[in-house]
Amino acid sequence: MKPLRPLHLATCLSAILFSANTLAADFVFLDEATLEQNRAVLQSDKASDSMKDAYDRLIEEAELAMKDGPFTVTAKGMTPPSGSKNDYMSISPYWWPDESKEDGLPWVRHDGKTNPASKTAETDSKRIGHFTRSVRALALAYYFSQDEKYAKQGIEYVRTWFMNDETKMNPNVNYGQGVPGRAEGRRGGIIDTRTLADRMLDSIAILSLSPAWTEKDEQQITQWYGEYLDWLIIDDLSGGPKGEAAAANNHGTWYDFQVASIAYFLGNEPLAKQMVQKGKMRVDTQFEKDGSQPHEIERTRAYHYHYFSLDPLVGIAQIGDKVGIDLWHYQNKKGGSLAQGIQLMATYQDPASDWPYTAKDNPRRVERMTPIYLKAGVAMEKPEWVKLASETDFSRFTVKKNLAEVWAQRDIELLYPKQ
Repeated sequence: MKPLRPLHLATCLSAILFSANTLAADFVFLDEATLEQNRAVLQSDKASDSMKDAYDRLIEEAELAMKDGPFTVTAKGMTPPSGSKNDYMSISPYWWPDESKEDGLPWVRHDGKTNPASKTAETDSKRIGHFTRSVRALALAYYFSQDEKYAKQGIEYVRTWFMNDETKMNPNVNYGQGVPGRAEGRRGGIIDTRTLADRMLDSIAILSLSPAWTEKDEQQITQWYGEYLDWLIIDDLSGGPKGEAAAANNHGTWYDFQVASIAYFLGNEPLAKQMVQKGKMRVDTQFEKDGSQPHEIERTRAYHYHYFSLDPLVGIAQIGDKVGIDLWHYQNKKGGSLAQGIQLMATYQDPASDWPYTAKDNPRRVERMTPIYLKAGVAMEKPEWVKLASETDFSRFTVKKNLAEVWAQRDIELLYPKQ
């Protein structure tokens, strides 16, 4: 990524001060050499059928994304309590009107049962997912095809969401996952914006390679992410003693993931290191010796949440590789570790196997775990995990019906090294 113009951020906490001359990193999670090698293979006659299939599906998704945007938080039907539609707003998905009350207030929680009202155009939660996946598809299609049309459209979507005064999202999540009758916004809403990190940061790095990306774009995207990172750290809802940073389950890990990845993206390696070190605390508190995660076992969709908790921790471990901290092999006093957590999932990778915990999410979507097997298998030299990922059959999945599985195949075939 081209160097970003230095910006001074408002954060004043001594342990996490930002230098006024920080520059953006290149890729946060991806490896440029791997991408270049895979692009060269695709352009030759040596690409495997699975690799070609992953590329074809990428282009199919990108073509759909060309027509889907632009996306803006100001398009939602509801207006946040602030009065500004530029503020992100969502409704907590597992909360429902209380049927015993005439007005339904306050809403009550039904874990694992998604309220359709949380996934409409009235709020932003569905929109942010559509935006980030569209930009990622366009950026990757641009990289592998070298067709500028994908970059130009992706850049326009980025400008609409982050930069244009009339349409941009304010850099906060004050009104995320609100619950009628209980809270205008809750700390758990910060998990909604995880895709602004895991999907967007490397997508922006790719888009910045295009001639359509300007110095002004560089300045504005850096300013937005810098202000958002400040909010993540200092706001009571996010970084406070009772904020999302203190959450004991996957929510806390996704918070750490956002801070670590955005800090690395902005060139703040000391903060990125601090968050990777914090990852050891997550291993201490989240994993048993057998790899199970007590905070996720109690959920009605325990398989999904075991995966959903491993995903950000693997991302933090990847950042650890770049800042010189080994989280992959860290083991807690009980014998629990990231490796044990992944091995537990590998044991039940066969959909016919009997998952020992709550199984409301049956049939299990086991293919979603395969990128974790690949990344961790390479990092921890476990060829059996790499094999498990590489030999997974994705042929029955389609872009229109199975995006998560299509993305898993893409990760394996196009984005990450296999050795």
